[in-house]
Amino acid sequence: MPATVDAMLREAKENGLDLQDRYEVDQSGWDFLVLHATATDGTRWILRSPRHTDGPYLPAEGRLLDHVRPLLPIAIPDWRISTHTLIAYPRLPGVQADGHWSPTDDTLGRCVALLHSLPTYVPAALGVPVFDPDRQRQWIADRLAEARAEYVIADDRWRRWQDWLADTDRWPRAMVLARGDLHPQHLLVDGGRLVGLIDWADATISDPSMDFVDPYTYLAPAVFERLLADYERHGGHVWPGMREHIAHRASLEPVISGLYGLETGRADLIDSARAELSRGR
Repeated sequence: MPATVDAMLREAKENGLDLQDRYEVDQSGWDFLVLHATATDGTRWILRSPRHTDGPYLPAEGRLLDHVRPLLPIAIPDWRISTHTLIAYPRLPGVQADGHWSPTDDTLGRCVALLHSLPTYVPAALGVPVFDPDRQRQWIADRLAEARAEYVIADDRWRRWQDWLADTDRWPRAMVLARGDLHPQHLLVDGGRLVGLIDWADATISDPSMDFVDPYTYLAPAVFERLLADYERHGGHVWPGMREHIAHRASLEPVISGLYGLETGRADLIDSARAELSRGR
């Protein structure tokens, strides 16, 4: 069943969390319905319920959080309630970043470099999905084929994506623990400083460029270059062609959102994808 506020509040109470009557509902995420609530003792809480309950990611996410929490210099969620339909944890410091946020120190680049330096066998054993380069390319090729069956895709876009997929020498071979989906709404910030990371459901062992797609999209070019420099200074590997590779991944956004729109009946996403994909670039 789809997540509902009433069901979340009821399950929280069943698990011993007494909340005040006032709360804020956040429906901006694709995957989760979120409540910002306050317990009767004054503690602020975050409640998450998956919009689709058939995914295997929730248990793996909780185990991964426990693994990375002591290894990163920022706040990571500490789940106190964890069921198939409800996650609840004390609210972390900071506020969600917006599309205009710009880092003023190297914390984001340092954290990404730290994640990418971790041995991958541990998160793999915890259940984090593993995508080698061949599996990644096949996944992208499948999504492109699905999109082409539903949308008109400009010829130059299609050729560029096919050339990118075929140029296997330009793809990184060393896979890392990638947080994925570093969208501003998943970053908790205090001014220009990153202080926390939430919603780790999209973490994978895969291409390190996954952690630069969203920053490439929302950061100014000079700030993005500084992020890559911070990442490299803290041990991250910036290979020749990495920037172009990131740009190709970022260009898939209308494909991913367009397919999600078809799956969920979101007319706004469908219309946006249709307009964007039909334009040549």
